Amino acid sequence: MALMIVCMTAALLHGAPLPAIGVETDDSGVAGFVNRDTGERFVPLGFNHTVLSEISGGWHAVFNVGHYNGEEMELLLSRLAATGANTIRVWAWGVQNDTGFTAAPDGEGLNPAYMENFVDFLRRCANHGLYVVPILDETPHNAYYNIISEGADAALPTPDITGYNRNYLSPGPLAAKAQAVKDFVQYVKDADAELLNAVLGWSFSNEAFVKHSEGPFNMGSGAVITLTGRSYDMSDNGQRQACYDAAILHWCNALADAVKSVAPDALTTIGMWTSDAHARPPVNYLLPDARDPRRPPRPSVLAGADSKLDFLDIHIYPWDGTSQVRPEAHERDAVRRSNKPVIVGEYGVFKNKTIEEAKTMMREMVEQAYDMGYQGSLHWVWDLTEVEGQTWSAVEEGLAEYLMALDAHPK
Repeated sequence: MALMIVCMTAALLHGAPLPAIGVETDDSGVAGFVNRDTGERFVPLGFNHTVLSEISGGWHAVFNVGHYNGEEMELLLSRLAATGANTIRVWAWGVQNDTGFTAAPDGEGLNPAYMENFVDFLRRCANHGLYVVPILDETPHNAYYNIISEGADAALPTPDITGYNRNYLSPGPLAAKAQAVKDFVQYVKDADAELLNAVLGWSFSNEAFVKHSEGPFNMGSGAVITLTGRSYDMSDNGQRQACYDAAILHWCNALADAVKSVAPDALTTIGMWTSDAHARPPVNYLLPDARDPRRPPRPSVLAGADSKLDFLDIHIYPWDGTSQVRPEAHERDAVRRSNKPVIVGEYGVFKNKTIEEAKTMMREMVEQAYDMGYQGSLHWVWDLTEVEGQTWSAVEEGLAEYLMALDAHPK
């Protein structure tokens, strides 16, 4: 695999389709990204972008009808591309109301006006030589997708799965999401199949997790749950962990199948943080404790031989106030043995640090990730300067240019 990072030519910046990106393992056993046309190495570098809707609880509304403005997006993409970035990660699914991707509650599929906004965005990204990681986050809800969900749940009831965990563990939400994923990719393909090349990888969650405080992981001693054709005793630590591992793998594989049924060469991924965010080891059996109840998947499970995902998207923040990145929490030895690249899909530092401290910490984070074999990095976030409690935005204090000029490179 060539060591050169792919640069977009002038032709690409003026309307020619982007070359498709694939995954390849080099002679030293390192999995990375390549330009499928030339075989040259591609390293995803860039930023996350989002717009938060004040009228929808602060949730993501980048492409919602009335929020999206093509001319404003053109200016943003021009600025982003001018930094040298080649990739943008963005919420393709966000607020679900009459302006969102599922339209009104009585909707019978995807919202065409929303989809046109997304297609317009992909076209503009391709014109700027920018690849996209669209996040297909959460579970879709409208009349059409709810019927699919209800039918799947009726066929295979899972009453012991409760609350947020239903999104990942119950058959109904998975069936609805798989259909919406398939519909979404098909819409893009029908609008302009060449735009599929602009998608680096379809992401099925921004940050995947279940909660130990909800069923089945809050069930008492002796409780047994049946998932994906196997029974698990919740009083047995190993079976509790195996239950989550098998269920999240099944979820990812079903969604990867949905994408590839429409676009066989498309790449798929999932966003996640690691267990050290809450000071736990990766294998923690989802035993309840007094810390945050959210439990991310294990990287080794989603990068393993049974996973149909093409790469992982892991997020790095100063969980303990330092820039330390812990390989053991990332299960890096196991992941390195897989044939799946990993990118840092989000990294950033909060404003309790000065901008100079933040720049140093972000450089150290990226360097450690690359030393672990990660194959690209996307900063959080391009511009949320008006939102309190956010990290330093890329548009502040020359941060975007600083990050794009870092002398750190994937191994």
